[in-house]
Amino acid sequence: MLAGIENITIKHLHEVPEHFDTVANWIYNQWWKKPGNTEEVVKAPLREHLQGKGFPATLIALDKGVPVGSVLLLESDGVDELPELTPWLAALYVAPQYRRQGVGPQLVQALEQHAAQLGFGQLYLVATDRVDFYLDLGWQVHLKLVGNTGITIMQKSPGRP
Repeated sequence: MLAGIENITIKHLHEVPEHFDTVANWIYNQWWKKPGNTEEVVKAPLREHLQGKGFPATLIALDKGVPVGSVLLLESDGVDELPELTPWLAALYVAPQYRRQGVGPQLVQALEQHAAQLGFGQLYLVATDRVDFYLDLGWQVHLKLVGNTGITIMQKSPGRP
């Protein structure tokens, strides 16, 4: 049976800190798990998101209180060549059984709204794949980095469809 999205709520991680380890685990296993790294490489900077300052921030999707996805709003997403671009939507993760059911778009839209409330005029993200997913949500290609990386930098004005 497919999971439904009718019961999905989106909260800030600082509102549900009991899910901190789950979010850190998702991020670590999806993007940071390599020799020499531990989950602490994710947990250390993520702890700042528990302070509830608004930025940086983590939003978490919950299905009847169970975490099913998350997304981050960061000052930088590791694109050192472009320090003038900020803030970044990063680490969009949806649990496998909830994928292709609208949870990802809900998280992206909630993060866009949060960024708009903070007064940010532009949002950026790094896409190595799923560029079409973001294009369908109104994002535009800002820059394609050449070479072996296959990285596409995308942008959107928060609050615009």
